[in-house]
Amino acid sequence: MTQTDTKTVKFDPGFAQHTTILSISLEYIYAKINSFKNFGQKKSSFKFNYNQIKRMVENNVGFCLGSLLWAVYIKSLGNFNIEGNPCFGDTFDKDETCGEIDFSIEYFEHLTKDAKYYLGEKYETNPLYIKILKLYKEFLLENKNFVNTKTTNDIVLPKDIIIPNEDDLKTIHSKIGNVIQSGNLLDLTEVFSLVYKK
Repeated sequence: MTQTDTKTVKFDPGFAQHTTILSISLEYIYAKINSFKNFGQKKSSFKFNYNQIKRMVENNVGFCLGSLLWAVYIKSLGNFNIEGNPCFGDTFDKDETCGEIDFSIEYFEHLTKDAKYYLGEKYETNPLYIKILKLYKEFLLENKNFVNTKTTNDIVLPKDIIIPNEDDLKTIHSKIGNVIQSGNLLDLTEVFSLVYKK
C-alpha cells in the first residue's frame, strides 16, 4: 500500500474505490425522488434512499480526511516521487477545484432540511465533518489541485495540520490500511486528532 518501489509512493493508496463524485450521485438520486408527483411517493423514495445518502455524504468526508492523512504520512517519508497523480499537468481552475467541496459542505444543510421535510427526523451535522471539509478545501487550494505535484516535497499541508511523531504515523498508516479494506472511510476520524493541532 505504501510504496511501489524505494523512491515512489502512490497518490491514492486505495480510497477512490470506496467513493463517488457526491454531486453527481446525489443528482441521480434526487432525480428519482423528484420523478414522483405525489408527496407520499416522494417521501417513500427519500426514505428508501436516506441511509445510502447518509453513507455517501459521510464517506465523502472520510475520503477528504483520508487524503489529508495520506499526505501527512507520505510527506513524513522524505522526498519521494508520487505515482498516479491524475491532476498533474492540468491547468489549475479555482472555481472548478472548489465546486465539489463547496457542494459537499452546503449539502449538509440541505440534508437536514430534507430529513425534516420528508421524514420528520432531525439530522444533526457533526461539526467535525464541516471542519474536515474546510481543511480539505484549504488543502486543495494550497496545492493548486495538485497540478504541479510531482514529489512529496511539493505537498503543502494546511497550517493546522502537523506531521506527528513516528508512533502516531504508524497508527495512522495502520488505520488507513484498515479502512481501505473495510470501505468505512469515516473511521479515519478516530486518528484525526493526531494531525490536527489548533
